[in-house]
Amino acid sequence: MNIKTRILVFVILFEILAYSTLQLFNTLIYKESLDEFKQNEIQAVFNGTISRINHLTEQMQGHAIDLALSGEQLYFLRHQKSTPMADIKELAQRTLQNKFTSFEQAMGGGLWYQPQVLDEQYRYFGPYVYKENKQLQFTWDLNTPQYDYFSQDWYLLAVQQGWGLNQSSYRPIFWTNPYYDDAGSFSLMMTIDAVMLDDNRSPIGMATLDWSLAELSEFLVSIKVTENAQSFLFHWDSELIIGFTDKPQTVQQLTDDFPWAATLVAQSRLSKVNSFGFEQLAIEDKYIFYQLSESGFIFGSLVPKNDLSKQVDKVSSWALITGSGIGLGFIILMIFILKALFSPFDQVLNIIKSSIRYGSNKQVNLLPVEYAKHNEFTPIITALNDVYLQVKSYVSEIEDANTKLMSSQQQVKQLNAVLERKVALRTAELETKTKEATLSLEQLKRTQQQLIENEKHASLGRLVAGVAHQINTPLGICVTAASVLESTSKTIHGKAAEGNMSREEFNQAYAHIIQSTELLSVNLHRATNLINNFKQVAVDNDTQENRWFYLGEYIDNILLSIHSRVDQTPHKVKCQYQQEIRFFASPSAFSQILGQLVENALVYAFDDSTPGEVNITVSKHDEQLQLIISDNGKGMPEDVRKQVFDPFFSTNNAQLSLGLGLHIVYNLVIHKLAGTIECQSQLGTGTTFIITIPINEVEQP
Repeated sequence: MNIKTRILVFVILFEILAYSTLQLFNTLIYKESLDEFKQNEIQAVFNGTISRINHLTEQMQGHAIDLALSGEQLYFLRHQKSTPMADIKELAQRTLQNKFTSFEQAMGGGLWYQPQVLDEQYRYFGPYVYKENKQLQFTWDLNTPQYDYFSQDWYLLAVQQGWGLNQSSYRPIFWTNPYYDDAGSFSLMMTIDAVMLDDNRSPIGMATLDWSLAELSEFLVSIKVTENAQSFLFHWDSELIIGFTDKPQTVQQLTDDFPWAATLVAQSRLSKVNSFGFEQLAIEDKYIFYQLSESGFIFGSLVPKNDLSKQVDKVSSWALITGSGIGLGFIILMIFILKALFSPFDQVLNIIKSSIRYGSNKQVNLLPVEYAKHNEFTPIITALNDVYLQVKSYVSEIEDANTKLMSSQQQVKQLNAVLERKVALRTAELETKTKEATLSLEQLKRTQQQLIENEKHASLGRLVAGVAHQINTPLGICVTAASVLESTSKTIHGKAAEGNMSREEFNQAYAHIIQSTELLSVNLHRATNLINNFKQVAVDNDTQENRWFYLGEYIDNILLSIHSRVDQTPHKVKCQYQQEIRFFASPSAFSQILGQLVENALVYAFDDSTPGEVNITVSKHDEQLQLIISDNGKGMPEDVRKQVFDPFFSTNNAQLSLGLGLHIVYNLVIHKLAGTIECQSQLGTGTTFIITIPINEVEQP
């Protein structure tokens, strides 16, 4: 992109970013302000509605109390003035008619006295008035045993609570739950009970006022906090729905039928303890605003969230359209401004382009730039002409260098051809040398394997020598005992044949025979055990298969087989282990490892003049077997210790040692037993070999 386009793109991007940020900021601020304003507006509507409900309930309670006072006055006239019952009846009828003529919201009411409280002949005394077709009607029809107003729920409400004498108010008041009047008006209503008391504050009955909830329901329908809001009115104590503009058929249903209503009632029970304030809930795509009145009504409204955001969206849309129009006009204006500002640049650019010519062979020809005007571009044109002159000079030099380069490239090609021939020759020679080295390596491996086998045969020879030495002693004793037995037998036989044998001679000969026989038996048994042990070690040395064996017992057999070798020296070999370990591995490997390490210590670790000691320690740690072979000999320097496992490395060339003993041990530990071996040694402190072998987890038979 040229400079003009880049400036235009930058201006557009900057304008979009700035406008988007401003639009987002304005939208958030406006939405927050509108939400706050709408919340205040809704709260004001709720405060007015709750005030209206509280006013109506207080008004109904006042009418009920006034009616109770009138009932108490009748009681006073009867008992204090001895007014006849006929006059009391007439006064009761006139009182009810006068009172309820002015009670527009009241559907009816009555005075209900306790049995025989006015006269012993009157168990029931309950005058009642009600409205029918907006006309007030008076009746004594509820003064019958069939109706028995003493057993009615609205009457028992006060009786079961001790007539409300424990209430803080002077005049006890009770409200029934909302119900349908199934006797007269068939409309939704509530009954207010005001207890009538005598001078001793003993209950003499109650005055009732039936309040129609129709006007309250109509008032509820008329309230809309937003365009699509749905108002509702619940009775807090009974959890009954009194009105719901969205579903009028749900009146008198329990709030449990609607999960959101049940949640609202439960939350209102928590908040009623401290406050009757304005509350809010959020469910799915709606807000629930509600408030609890002092008389036990919950007034609320279901407001769709879209209603609250509609005005913000409308204003945002207008702001977006207007801002987009302004931004588009600004961009068009910037295009014309940039075009006017960059027209001199375009003219100079066209002049510079016309000064450059290309020949038929793509050779560049630079012509002097002619610019007649004198402005800020004049120094640039002058400097450009100077550059053209220098470029022409450089181009000429480059062409000369090009010619020389082509000549040099030809020489390089010739040299490359010679080099390739030499490389091919050297490659052939290298292949020949590689084949010779491979053959030598194979020959070296065969020689190494043969030397290893020789070392194994030498070890077997030492084993045979040990066997011969160990068996020689018991067999020699057996030969001596056999000679004594033969001599004694001949002597007895000769004397027996001549008849010159005495009892004492016979007993002495018998004792010699028994002693020789026991000596033969003991030493032959010892030789048999030695042969069996040596046979087991020999068999193990001859096979590489794994098997179960007791490690301590097997080590004792190995040490027994090399006992003759140890006896030829002034040194000692000791073995100790914490517990008998049953092990699954190759016995041959253990025999070769232990025999070679002991032999190595006897040959290299000690001077013949000074007795030494080789200690073998066996222990088990977790799932690892540790075998430690240490001596208190001369030790070895660090450079020897580092090479001790290398093949053909030996420090005792005078004895023509092959240097393969420890190399064989290393291979057996690493490859055959999958373990590790470490050599620790310093001059004058002896040498220690630490072998760690993982214990095979093969199931034991």
